[in-house]
Amino acid sequence: MRWTSTPTWLSRKQICSCVRTPDQTPRTPRQHIGAELRRLRTLAGVSGRQLAQQTGLSQSRVSRIERGDALASIPELTRWLEQSGATDRLEQLISATEAALNQTDAWHEFAQDVSFAEMQEQVQRREATARTQRSFLPTLVPGLLQTAEYARLVFIASDLSGEQDYAAAVQRRLDRQQLLYDQAHTFEFILTEAALRWRPGSREVLISQLDRIASVATLSNVTIGVIPLDAESRAIAWHGFTLNEDVDDGEPFVQVETMHAYLTVARPKDVELYRRQYDVLRESAATGQACSDFLSELRAEFLAG
Repeated sequence: MRWTSTPTWLSRKQICSCVRTPDQTPRTPRQHIGAELRRLRTLAGVSGRQLAQQTGLSQSRVSRIERGDALASIPELTRWLEQSGATDRLEQLISATEAALNQTDAWHEFAQDVSFAEMQEQVQRREATARTQRSFLPTLVPGLLQTAEYARLVFIASDLSGEQDYAAAVQRRLDRQQLLYDQAHTFEFILTEAALRWRPGSREVLISQLDRIASVATLSNVTIGVIPLDAESRAIAWHGFTLNEDVDDGEPFVQVETMHAYLTVARPKDVELYRRQYDVLRESAATGQACSDFLSELRAEFLAG
């Protein structure tokens, strides 16, 4: 596992001693910070409920910080440590927090500690905090739109070990999709035509996948756009990403999947780069009826063989 800096209160050996479930042993810098804040609170004899009341944070915010799902802001850290009687740790924890704003998890090491199904649970927990989610995928259909069979084939293609439980991973991915039907959340998906044409299985798999996308596109809180291959390009699509905004008790963050690692980006200036890139990409996308027509034409092409 790689990260930008090592918490100074832990040795490298302690950090690399990982188990499969993040709730048992901290694995990432964010989880180490959360565990340390929880330890300091507990040592001070302060309950999570009491800390929330004393600092003005919601209980859910306290829980997310302690789990490592969110990072505390500097004012939150200050109030937290004041109530925990540990203000001498403020400078140290501020440094660790700033270093953890952008986090890199190497896939080959990440998969050794966490199963595909557990990865889906972690993603589900984080994305549920964002009221607005905007995704760009240039190579394949995003997980929230995948059919069960398409998802299964994606997991198989992604599994270098050959030891993953595909059925469990698929079920967790389908569980994540329930968020699409929550009207308190809004979603935008921009896909490329190349992503829709990528074929992990038979033509029937792709046809079912197109039907699924067309169905989800009818939801009032979902917008789907497709960038045709012959559309004029206004931006270079280096890789896919998901921009999470309107985060409950938190700041916007971006999730990025690259060849070698899973990135969590939360540094404001970096988030803004992704926001601007998304806006430019959206200008090239066919949405609404134009998107519906495109999907229908592509489906007919696949049916014709």
